[in-house]
Amino acid sequence: MIFSIDPGSEKTGIAVLRDAGDLITKKIIPTESLTECLAETYTALPFSRIVMGNGTNHRHLRPVVEQWIAGRMEPIAFSLVDEKFTTVEGRRLYFKYTPRHGWRRFVPLSLQYPPEPVDDFVAWIIGLRYIRQQGGNL
Repeated sequence: MIFSIDPGSEKTGIAVLRDAGDLITKKIIPTESLTECLAETYTALPFSRIVMGNGTNHRHLRPVVEQWIAGRMEPIAFSLVDEKFTTVEGRRLYFKYTPRHGWRRFVPLSLQYPPEPVDDFVAWIIGLRYIRQQGGNL
């Protein structure tokens, strides 16, 4: 399994994917709780790889992740993934998986922004990008 991170300064998106790209879980957490989230998620869903977007705030969170990995007995690989245009893709994915209600149903998607953050969807996209880079068929 893959633990995917969309690093941010105040909030961070995380997603856990199977190696084939199937989403297991995703959520948005406060950035300062990343270490606790890694530990809790690993206990429930042991993953063998962590991937992180190379955009906003990765320079601050990379050492946090590497320190957490260093404290593990099990080997966990770490990779950075190009994060270019993932926010735009995250918005599209949000509308694909989140039904629109009320007036939003009548306004073209090209004119709408999601009413909530999409960092969790972006983390999912970062994980999918990693799988594609490794030659996975998605």
